Amino acid sequence: MLTPAAAGLLCVHAHPDDEVIGTGGAIAAAADRGLRVGVVTCTGGEEGEIVGAGMDPDEIRPRLAAVRREELAASLDILGAQGPRLLGYRDSGMMGEPSNDAPDCFWQANVDEAVRRVVREIRAFQPSVLVTYDAFGGYGHPDHIQAHRVTLLASEAAAMAALYPEEGSPWRTPKLYLTTIPRSQIARLNGLLTERGLPSPFGETTEPDEIPMGAPDEWVTTSLDVRPWLDRKWAALRTHRTQISEDSFFLNMPEDLRDQGFATEWYIRHWSDVAAALPEDDLFAGIP
Repeated sequence: MLTPAAAGLLCVHAHPDDEVIGTGGAIAAAADRGLRVGVVTCTGGEEGEIVGAGMDPDEIRPRLAAVRREELAASLDILGAQGPRLLGYRDSGMMGEPSNDAPDCFWQANVDEAVRRVVREIRAFQPSVLVTYDAFGGYGHPDHIQAHRVTLLASEAAAMAALYPEEGSPWRTPKLYLTTIPRSQIARLNGLLTERGLPSPFGETTEPDEIPMGAPDEWVTTSLDVRPWLDRKWAALRTHRTQISEDSFFLNMPEDLRDQGFATEWYIRHWSDVAAALPEDDLFAGIP
């Protein structure tokens, strides 16, 4: 197996701001260890909201992708990652929206071409650890689902010299993870928010078997305690001003519930070429 110049984490996300909630702690923790950290963002986020204080949606909408690119760069800087790596696809919007049919959106992307673009990023970065979404894309967004599909294909193709030889030397990533949330955690957080009379972004049910998003607890292999980086995560989230209003759920969550709900990040280890016992509390366990 090839050895990179220095261990590194590469995350593949769908939109600007997705890097923060699910993997912001992992990114900041890796950066603070002196590791290389990169984030591939598949779309420009063109279908996102424009809810920032004082913003004029009619003025910003035509240039939203450029604005969100600037927000992404600021977020990555706070987290300690390298600058944006953009695949160049258009945001597909939420599942079932007419924007899903736009020929240049990620949901409609030619799979071979999309895989090629991610292979290029993997071979250029040579990560020790690669992260993307679970098969449902966390919550069913088409761009998240597509990111999962394309990244898994690309992670295998990147290691094969016969595939996409023009995109660089082959690279086999030692460890691949899918970011997720245990359904029991979603149910618990729903209960805590209901007790306070607060809305939950995850719905209202407290029965794990009735929750469509996330993963069964037994699938989750790896949990990271990111409390030391939680303030950094929230500072990075605030840079996405177009998407976060002052009355946002995230910005107004009581601190104790924020800690209980978002101070751990969970992953499913999809493969590991290195010896590392499960369960894990470190994405880099077993990496030299």
